[in-house]
Formats: sequence, structure tokens, C-alpha cells
Amino acid sequence: MKETVKNIWSLDKDPSIKAILIMLQHEVGPNGFMLLDENLLDAKAVRIIFPPTQRELAAYVYSYAQREAHYGLDLEFPYLIEARADDQTIRLNDLTAEEVLRKVVEHLEIRLPAA
Repeated sequence: MKETVKNIWSLDKDPSIKAILIMLQHEVGPNGFMLLDENLLDAKAVRIIFPPTQRELAAYVYSYAQREAHYGLDLEFPYLIEARADDQTIRLNDLTAEEVLRKVVEHLEIRLPAA
């Protein structure tokens, strides 16, 4: 799997996904997470990992098939290709941006920068 550079503004993503990524970057810092295989995903979806060297866990965030300003979130254990992740994924729907951020940080065990 190819890690991608996190230049959020240059991603070919829906504004709803860019908004989540900007919020996450603000919360955990510019080096707090990485994205995987952006060119293979829908414009309304993103797969996030942390730390960059650990791929056992991933969070798949999407805004398709959700109410406006709400997201779906798949918490993946361990990171597998999407077709095989069904039996090791927790799927959550209809989450607010704040709920997604909290669950992604918790699931990926991202260390928050000191205030």
C-alpha cells in the first residue's frame, strides 16, 4: 500500500472529506497521521493510519450514503484490503465530525500534542 503526502488542499476529495482531514490535522498536528491509496478511493472517502510505520490499524472515513454533515467510519483491525476487511471491521454511521475525530484518535491511538 502506498502512503500519500498529506497536502490536504491538493487532494481530489469532496469538501466534506477535506474538512475532516483539516480538523484532524488541527487536532493532532501535521505529522499525526498518514493517508493510504488516495487514488484508489472514492472522492468522498479516505483511509487514515498512525503512526506512519504501523499498518495494523486503519480508519476508513466516508461521507457518501450519509446525512448532510455526517459521516460513516469503519474501524479496521488490522489493515487489510477492503474486500477482506469485512470480518474485522467495526462500522459506525451517522456520526458528526467531532464524533469521527474522537473515535479516529482513540482507535489509532494517536498521541495528542501537549497543549
